[in-house]
Amino acid sequence: MRIALDAMGSDGAPDIEVAGAVEASLESDIEIILVGDEAKLTEKLAAFPKYGNIKIIHASEAIGMNDSPGEAVRQKKDSSLLVALRLVKNGEADAVISAGNTGAVMMGARIILGPLSGVKRSAICQALPTASGRVVLLDLGANVDCTARMLSEFAEMGIAYSHYALQVENPRVGLLNIGEEAAKGSSVAKEVHQLLTHAPNVNFIGNIEPKAMYNGGADVVVCDGFIGNIILKTSESVAGVMAKLVREKFEASSRSKLGAVLARKSLMELKEVVDPNKHQGAPLLGINGVVIITHGSCTSEGIKNALKGALTAVHENLNLHIQENIGKLRAFEASRDKAN
Repeated sequence: MRIALDAMGSDGAPDIEVAGAVEASLESDIEIILVGDEAKLTEKLAAFPKYGNIKIIHASEAIGMNDSPGEAVRQKKDSSLLVALRLVKNGEADAVISAGNTGAVMMGARIILGPLSGVKRSAICQALPTASGRVVLLDLGANVDCTARMLSEFAEMGIAYSHYALQVENPRVGLLNIGEEAAKGSSVAKEVHQLLTHAPNVNFIGNIEPKAMYNGGADVVVCDGFIGNIILKTSESVAGVMAKLVREKFEASSRSKLGAVLARKSLMELKEVVDPNKHQGAPLLGINGVVIITHGSCTSEGIKNALKGALTAVHENLNLHIQENIGKLRAFEASRDKAN
């Protein structure tokens, strides 16, 4: 198994990427390909006394967080991101990971790898913590304006990811909406509700509100990228504010500091649940290749876990299962249209 890592993408590049690659290489026998400035990567890697199967491929350019995705993809042909994507395209790597410019990752993946057969649009998904486990939410920003067919495709892709990557049996699918009633929401939402209600291979539970989603009411929740991105960023912001408030309260007095010591184990367990670095990145689903996106502010642990996420997606042949699900959706659409 060979995984290409855009080593110049994160806010702390290349230190974070190299450290994460070293950690992952010592825990598995996968080959990790660091893509970026060869001199810098060689120097950073040499600082570690021990590491596993890691190689370096030179790329003379890097796409920055403030670069325009379109211009960067067109002009920086030898960027670490595009070189890594071409390794997958040419069969020299099985997956690519980047903590870089998300827009550039999406655009580069669409241009170089292309969409999976039958998929109209790719979607970013992530498994978010809930009161009873995790929920796969998609799309998280790849598509602002979505048709009913696109949202139905997202449901099929989310089902495949939940089942094969997260081992959820018969995932429950919900449509994020302003109310549970079938008549709620936009005309597109109503059309999606109607389609998923009758899709034979979808365990559709209907519309779901954010409160029910975070209480664990569904395993997969579908929405357009505008709403999904706001939900994700709001969740991360609220988690950060709550952590700050809890910390301030515990530091307010000697008694509260004692309480913090007694509650330390529970607080650490809570951090494990909400920390995005503890989980396996955000897959870009619907692309003809495995692409994992992670935070620009990620830690080396975030890189290590994203590498594990890529390994799981390749091992489980996730894209094949996505294509199978999309095929079922198309067959259902054809039979419905014929009946009408």
